Amino acid sequence: MSLPRSRSVPPALLFGRNPHQSDTFDVEADAAEALGLDTYQADLSALLSGDASRALAGVPERGHLPLLYRGWMLTEEEYGALDEAVTALGHRLMTTPEQYATANYLPNWYPRLAGYTARSVWTDGPDAPGAWQAARVLGPPPWIVKDHVKSAKERWAEACFVPAGATREDFERTCANLLDERGDRFERGFVVRRFLPLKVYGRTPAGPAHLEFRLFFGRGRLIAAEPYHEFDVEVPDFTAFEALGRRVPSPFFTLDVAMMEDGGWAVVEVNDGGVSGLPPGLDPRELFAALLGV
Repeated sequence: MSLPRSRSVPPALLFGRNPHQSDTFDVEADAAEALGLDTYQADLSALLSGDASRALAGVPERGHLPLLYRGWMLTEEEYGALDEAVTALGHRLMTTPEQYATANYLPNWYPRLAGYTARSVWTDGPDAPGAWQAARVLGPPPWIVKDHVKSAKERWAEACFVPAGATREDFERTCANLLDERGDRFERGFVVRRFLPLKVYGRTPAGPAHLEFRLFFGRGRLIAAEPYHEFDVEVPDFTAFEALGRRVPSPFFTLDVAMMEDGGWAVVEVNDGGVSGLPPGLDPRELFAALLGV
């Protein structure tokens, strides 16, 4: 008699939630459960206070589950703490801390995509004078300022965009506003990027809205593409971007790409897929089904 074949454990979703913040993860959890996927909660407030056992109190022990993290953005160190807590229960995160950091931090992904995105320089630490000096190699403004992970584009004119003709004092004021906006979530240092002439398609209360799309990659394949903003536009054929996506060694990440004024395309941002928000037109059931093969 032959032995029965071992069956692989189906993936589950781990939603990282903060009880002090509202989110949209209930909709995603319902979508996952409609596909027959198990879902669990991670209390990020407990995790970040050092109480890993309480943070994962609802996750079963010793089940050897592959867990897809979907939740609030964590630092590399915080994600590492989550990974340790998950591993202690006998499970594994589908994206390792190294893969998470590769996709989330610009100094990690920029060398892989430098020819397809805005020229950039960065500092280690919140050194605005040092960032000003480093930025001189980019040529004169306009520039964009962000930290190693995020911008403050919701405060476009005050904490993100450095216009043509800006002085050092203007630049340092923008950096100070960025530090104020990001607070204790400021990540590592300043990034200064050349401002690309992107195609403006509309406006938001914070500033211009470009013709931008969020591309989701899973296991080396392009699995979803939707407009970043709630624009009624046809989604172009982005299959040519799969070769570019293979340069990022992560099982689940996003490329934000935008059309240039001349009709070309540029990579605007890269992020881990687990912490990337879903565009308004993307059904989470379709995303999870394509990513997890259910």
